[in-house]
Amino acid sequence: QQATSSQMSGWQPGAAGADASFIMSGMLGSAGVNGVAADIISQQGGRMVKSGTTRLLACLDISSLKVYFAVDNAYVLHKIRLILCPFRHANWRRSHDQPGPGLGGVGGVQQSVPSDHALYKPPSSDVNAPDLYIPTMGFITYILLLAYALGLDNRFNPEVLSLTASWAMVALMLEVMVFWGGLWFLNVETAKRPYFLDLLAYTSYKFLGIIVGIVSGLMLGTTAYYVVTILFGITMGIFLMKSLNYITEAYDGSSNQRRYFLAAMGIMQVFLAVFLSRSALPA
Repeated sequence: QQATSSQMSGWQPGAAGADASFIMSGMLGSAGVNGVAADIISQQGGRMVKSGTTRLLACLDISSLKVYFAVDNAYVLHKIRLILCPFRHANWRRSHDQPGPGLGGVGGVQQSVPSDHALYKPPSSDVNAPDLYIPTMGFITYILLLAYALGLDNRFNPEVLSLTASWAMVALMLEVMVFWGGLWFLNVETAKRPYFLDLLAYTSYKFLGIIVGIVSGLMLGTTAYYVVTILFGITMGIFLMKSLNYITEAYDGSSNQRRYFLAAMGIMQVFLAVFLSRSALPA
């Protein structure tokens, strides 16, 4: 059985409740509140802190992140080829371990989306599974490469790293929020809505194309940068639309609306790729 984050650290929520009760007792005493009233307030406060801490630790349990980093060299190479050239890949449905509802189904029968990660195979066993290893490495490489490009143009300063990371993270969060809001507005079934981390992974794959575009610009000039960045922005959009195409399957007549929304999110990848990397061009 996997240990929770509180067990791994050796710290328990009960300790927080006891500490909170002790601190509140001291604060109430210094404020002139003593006796039974102070005891009741401090005990209730301790219970609230303990309950809130327990819920917070449950939300911060990092065990669910492990599956997103369950990759190997073969998966990484295959996934990069798939992202940069998604035209020859035929089966985009994710595989699952247990019989029952799942992307891809059993025996070629298309079924609904499972609502539990335990039904999905990890990235190392399924190239269609989203991961966070490639996006993390791409994000870090993008920041360092952009700083290097600015340095070549004598525009580097220590704040570049933090500003670049901040802008990229804000853009990703806004994109994920727009994506999630669109799925809600189109009444996409809850079981079909991708997990937050799934959407974060899918939208972060764009950094691969951005990196290739920046390198092309450094080596071949501004024209090459725009051509390569726009080209790989388009391939990223196609990859995104094919990976999430299952959300367009609807029984209420909204399939076309979902396809239009998914196409709009795919086109957005081109503009975001240029927006996030254009500062690498010479001033």
